[in-house]
Amino acid sequence: MTPKDARILDEFASAVRKRFPEARVWAFGSRARGDFAEESDLGVCVVVDHLDDAADEAISHIAWEVGFEHNIVVCPVPFARDEFERGPCPQSSTVHNILHEGVAV
Repeated sequence: MTPKDARILDEFASAVRKRFPEARVWAFGSRARGDFAEESDLGVCVVVDHLDDAADEAISHIAWEVGFEHNIVVCPVPFARDEFERGPCPQSSTVHNILHEGVAV
């Protein structure tokens, strides 16, 4: 992950945690691995205690604002904590990659 992407991730995570203090945040994908193309988005996984439409919308809005400010698409993938930890999600390749290759902040 580049220093610029790390700063964007930190800014995103800080903004999310102002609204959801318990949030866990990871960058994942090509930008986290460092093998990205210039037009690649910054994939971020956000795990919050309760995910409903309002929480999903708030996380998406934060991603848009931070991305707009830095001229990058921040692409959030939000999960409810129970779904992420105990539901079918831990078996998915996406969650596996987030936990094993992601950059936690």
